[in-house]
Amino acid sequence: MRPGWFFGLVLHTVLLHGTFNAAKVMVSYKTLAEGGDAFAVGMMVTAYSLVPLFAALTVGRLVDRGLYVPILWVGTAACTAALAGAALSSGIPALVLFSMLLGLGQLLMTVSSQAFIPASFAPQELNSRFGTLTLGVSIGQTLGMPLAGAVAAWASDGTGPNAEAGLWAMCALAALAFPCVFVVMRRPAVKRVGRAQAKAAAVSPRALLGTPGMKPAIFASMATLAAIDLMSAYLPVIGEKHGLSVVVVTALITVRTVATIVSRAFMGALTARFDPMLLLWLSSLAAGVTVFAIPLWVWVPFLAIIMVVSGFAFGLTQPLTMTWVSMLATPGNRAAVMSIRLAGNRLSQVVMPIAASAVASVAGVGSIFFLSGGVLMLAAGLTLRAPRPKTAEVPDR
Repeated sequence: MRPGWFFGLVLHTVLLHGTFNAAKVMVSYKTLAEGGDAFAVGMMVTAYSLVPLFAALTVGRLVDRGLYVPILWVGTAACTAALAGAALSSGIPALVLFSMLLGLGQLLMTVSSQAFIPASFAPQELNSRFGTLTLGVSIGQTLGMPLAGAVAAWASDGTGPNAEAGLWAMCALAALAFPCVFVVMRRPAVKRVGRAQAKAAAVSPRALLGTPGMKPAIFASMATLAAIDLMSAYLPVIGEKHGLSVVVVTALITVRTVATIVSRAFMGALTARFDPMLLLWLSSLAAGVTVFAIPLWVWVPFLAIIMVVSGFAFGLTQPLTMTWVSMLATPGNRAAVMSIRLAGNRLSQVVMPIAASAVASVAGVGSIFFLSGGVLMLAAGLTLRAPRPKTAEVPDR
């Protein structure tokens, strides 16, 4: 029996998301090898996040016109080309350019992949399907980084990791995603919408954000992603301050990742038994409390429990907010709200580290976890007060 189109979509997600974080690390190493400094590395991170901030809504509108598969093709090609270009290029400006292209490719494939789900499945299936898709994200991230690191170390000449080899490995991984798009094409074709019809159905971004419940849903997603990034960046700092080795810190982060994978694997069972909005509220609250508690007792067994609880909570929040925003939008604006949500995530990845650095310079590194945990608890409070989403229309399959 041939694999179904949804299997192809999830495998496509595993392969491409296996490249993104690893590619950012390899680009950082190559930037340093090219003579760049910490500021140049920061430019690469900003360049990657910049394109989604400005292009997200346009991409969402194109997907809402029914261009799911073409956008998926272009996104896959852009990711592969960006990785090859970064491996071949020399000079900081070229690396900035290819970082921007990789960010664009990630935007294209993510919005189109997520938009397939509310267009293809009944409302009661959305949480389970989004959970499976984000499980693919977690698996890809877990596998991609060690692969890139192993190749870069194996190809090293002894002076440092071979970033070009790591980037070529990620390029090969991205290229494997092309056959997956053919599998996705087994899905019945999405009806195309004309430009005039799409324009008539389109709701302005301000009106979309003004939909009751939309802002809390996007804020919960932003708070979660920022917390994950800040924890990954600053757990080593607070660990070093308290004498924790690199092995211990990386093991703790791995525990968090595994807990995220487990929660997403059981997403369907959890949402079938418990109210999704209750799960989202509890997830944001649990994540906020545990992140806030990190600096209070830097003891490995306690931190291991923190990682299990926070990782499990992080794993639930993202797919639950995907379902929430998709159910708040009309069918002609679902990809648009998905893209706005993604742009919000990118904005949080830019703003929160800046705010965290400013706070840490005054109050110490522990204050970063207090800030992040407080934002998550605020998200939980906003979720609790938000109106429940109405049942979305059953998609035309």
